[in-house]
Amino acid sequence: MNFSLSHNKALLALAALGILAVSANAAERYKDRQFSVEKTKDVTYATNVPHLSSLHSLSSTLIEEVGQYVYFYTNENDVELKPLLMDLYTPKGDTEKKRAAVIVSHGGAFVAGAKDDTDQQTVTYCDSLAARGFVAASIEYRMGVTLEGSGIKYSIDSVDFGRAVYRSVQDINAAVRYMRKNADKLGIDPNRIYLVGNSAGAILSLENIYTAKETDFPSYVQKNGAPDLGSLNIYGEQGVDAHANGVVALWGAVHNPNIIGDNKTPVFLVHGTDDETVLFKTGRPLANASKMIANMLPNSMAALASLIKLDIGTPTLYGSFVIDSVLKAKKIDHETYFVERAYHEFYDEAEYEKPVRTKVFDFLYKLASADSPISIGKRAVARESGIQMLHGNKSFTVTRGHALKYEVVDLRGRSAMSGRVSAGESVDLSSLKNGVYVLRVHGEPSIRFGLSK
Repeated sequence: MNFSLSHNKALLALAALGILAVSANAAERYKDRQFSVEKTKDVTYATNVPHLSSLHSLSSTLIEEVGQYVYFYTNENDVELKPLLMDLYTPKGDTEKKRAAVIVSHGGAFVAGAKDDTDQQTVTYCDSLAARGFVAASIEYRMGVTLEGSGIKYSIDSVDFGRAVYRSVQDINAAVRYMRKNADKLGIDPNRIYLVGNSAGAILSLENIYTAKETDFPSYVQKNGAPDLGSLNIYGEQGVDAHANGVVALWGAVHNPNIIGDNKTPVFLVHGTDDETVLFKTGRPLANASKMIANMLPNSMAALASLIKLDIGTPTLYGSFVIDSVLKAKKIDHETYFVERAYHEFYDEAEYEKPVRTKVFDFLYKLASADSPISIGKRAVARESGIQMLHGNKSFTVTRGHALKYEVVDLRGRSAMSGRVSAGESVDLSSLKNGVYVLRVHGEPSIRFGLSK
């Protein structure tokens, strides 16, 4: 009898071990959770980036009264040079050296949100992706827009809003270049870098793959009297392509459907048809901005909240319906998940949280596990700059060209010096005051440099 019990226990133990072995063998990278996750906070992916610094009184009120960080500013001329940061999530104990990477960008209408904001799915997605074998990054990008007005009446000009979007696209481009340039150190495949964006983050992600140069944006982005925003790829690592290899856009849009062209970068579009924040079809987003601000204020300020009027002149955006239509017309493969009568950010609703996450992860699994990386589309890879900074940035030379026009401007767009330069010649910059400048040489990508004597 005792032998029988012991024998049965042994069989059960062996069976359990067998089940565990089968389960372990069945676990598949990018599809199944199989790793614990290690998080590295505040990794710098670009340095000396100008952040707006003069908070508007409405922002100060929201921060002081309700702890709600909404970034409105009084002007664009007051800036503080700070780094751009990301939090990295990696599979602990993983020895694979060519892993797929995913950069996750939060929402917040370009005026709110954070890379570690647990109110959104950013942290959850990063943790879940790293547990499946991806290297995931939640990025900080510059937020904030110039706000006019006081008391109960405020307004944001569409040009200023467009400039906020442009600054953020510069940042997500820098994040992609950081991952690609440091692929060996991070243990990732530079040809398998994907983006997941929510709302504003989805807009940035789509703009990343579909824009390549400043002229892909409306000319008004460079506003008279405002600081020069510089090229799309002026900050962070240089010499590698800034475009991702695939995008998941959760309720996103583009500023112009014509920028899609024949780009075949894989995209997965998720959107609710009744979205009032980023419209499913075409229109100006954030029409409900006054209501959103009122909802942030406490009950003690209900009377004031009911009077607040916030007029946001956002640029017209083209939502997932339009993007889908363009891609269908061009016979470009892509995936969609459109939900009738669903509103903005419906992945927070119990009915849709799991379906959205499953579909997003399945899409990324297909990209990451493909036999060969999927092309990033028809575009030229950025060439190495022909500009060489010398002697602590006190002079520069070029490696090619003859009598090329050059200009040095400060961060407000004011010309500090100009002239012509040929290959092998050295241009002395030591007469410039200490500060940060942008060097433009005809035919070369702009270079941003600091000078300290």
